[in-house]
Amino acid sequence: MAEDLTPNSGKKHRVIHWNPDAGNEPTKRRWSVWRALAWTVGGFFGLLIAAGIVIRGIKLVFGPDVFTPRSSAVASGAAGGPGDPNASFVSQSKAELSRETAAKALVELRKLPQDHPRQLEKLVLLEKAFLAGEAYLAARNFSSASIQFESLNREIDEFTQSVKARGEAQLAYDTILSRIQDLERARSLAPEALEAAFSAAGSGRQFLVEGSFLAAKRTFDRGFAELKKAEQTLAAYVEGNLVKGQQALVAGQREAAETAFKAALEKSPGNEIALQGIKRAEHADRVHALLVQAADFESQQKYGEAAASYEKAFGLDKFSASAQQGKARALRLEQETKFSLAFNTAKAAYDTRNWPVAIAEFEKALKVTPKNAEVQGLLTSAREKAHKDAVDSAVAKAFAYENQYQWKEARGAYYETLQLKPDHVEAKEGYARTGKIIRTLLEYHKLIEVAEQKAARAEFQAAIRDFNKAMSLKPEYLPASERLTQLRDLLQTQNQPVEVTFKGDGKTWISITNFRLLGQAEETKVKILPGDYEVIGRRKGYQDVLLLLQVRNGAPAPVVAVSCSLRAEK
Repeated sequence: MAEDLTPNSGKKHRVIHWNPDAGNEPTKRRWSVWRALAWTVGGFFGLLIAAGIVIRGIKLVFGPDVFTPRSSAVASGAAGGPGDPNASFVSQSKAELSRETAAKALVELRKLPQDHPRQLEKLVLLEKAFLAGEAYLAARNFSSASIQFESLNREIDEFTQSVKARGEAQLAYDTILSRIQDLERARSLAPEALEAAFSAAGSGRQFLVEGSFLAAKRTFDRGFAELKKAEQTLAAYVEGNLVKGQQALVAGQREAAETAFKAALEKSPGNEIALQGIKRAEHADRVHALLVQAADFESQQKYGEAAASYEKAFGLDKFSASAQQGKARALRLEQETKFSLAFNTAKAAYDTRNWPVAIAEFEKALKVTPKNAEVQGLLTSAREKAHKDAVDSAVAKAFAYENQYQWKEARGAYYETLQLKPDHVEAKEGYARTGKIIRTLLEYHKLIEVAEQKAARAEFQAAIRDFNKAMSLKPEYLPASERLTQLRDLLQTQNQPVEVTFKGDGKTWISITNFRLLGQAEETKVKILPGDYEVIGRRKGYQDVLLLLQVRNGAPAPVVAVSCSLRAEK
């Protein structure tokens, strides 16, 4: 019966595959974990071997450079197609530029000294590589030429660095040996670092001999790093002992300071700080005691004594910063204290117008701070006000003396005023006025004295004249003294005439000297003012008679007999 092959048939068909050998196949082995792992590892190594064989065969057929990556320009050219002129131009330009760079670099390399076999060998290889690149250019294989020259330029750079590294490495070798020797004193402090540096020096030397200059340089650099560690350890040890020594000096511990500085000097011979510290340690205890004493004085604000103690400490230790700074600080504080005291005293005196004290204290303050503008201004003001007050005071004093009729004192006060202010009008007038009064008083007292003297000599009329003149000069305020009253009464009494009787012989001429000629009367009476007179009698052929006559009021009227009885000698 034929099968219905119509696609749209709704009946289901069953397809039976017939295999004549069905049932005769051997039973298959099942896969285990170990079996799968063995096949995986074996397959992996099998693939590696097969790939190596294939690559080897391709290199034998197409050349060893078949797998070398090409430049981006060449790749771009390939993408643009073999007939793209732009891609070809880019490749040619790049190749020629690389060739020019390599040529210039080779010219410079030939100038460098090539006295090592490895360097000479490397230079020969670079020359061959340059010729190979030029061969690519000649064959217009710009891609290969560009790759060749770029590789050559990299090798030239490495070779240049190697040549430069040779001199640096040689210098480093000499230097590292010298440094190791210099740092031998640090072996007890950093033995591992020194051993590592010595080992690096040996390895670097071997690289130098072999011509591996960059490796030698790097090895020496590692050695220098180890020496740096040793140097730092040594410096830290020396610095630590120097610090200990300084601390001991500050504390006044002489032995501890010497021990620390000697330890530093052992690892750093000639260290100036250590040598200086040992000398300073000799007086460390004494210096410390003086510094403590000075600090105590400072706390008591006895800055002068503190400065003296600091100065003594500095004299023992010229490098003591504490002594030097302390002395400067104490002197500054002393000056500030002096200034404050003087300024405050002066300011208080200024406020109370006590100018002498204010001026003196401001001057003291200026000695401390000569350029202090405030003190200078106050001192100037104090002097001006003191001058004005002195002038006013002198004038007032002169007026007071004058009101009390103390003319000498008043004149002295006016003079004082003129000394302070020569153009003072009132002082000028007062000085002249008091001078005139003083001269008048002097003349008055002189006339009184002269009148007394004349009255004592019985020159009453002259005394009266002087007395009257004195009275005309006498100031109204001046009271009459007892002495003046007695003189006045005396002169008034002796100012009345007294009747005197003269008797003669009628032949003798009688005269009163400087008064009157009485004639030859035998008896005459004359009124005469009191005084002393000379009476002279003259007669021809006879000797003159001279008599002294005293006329006084209050005494009996005198009778004078005048007669010339003795003949004159022939």
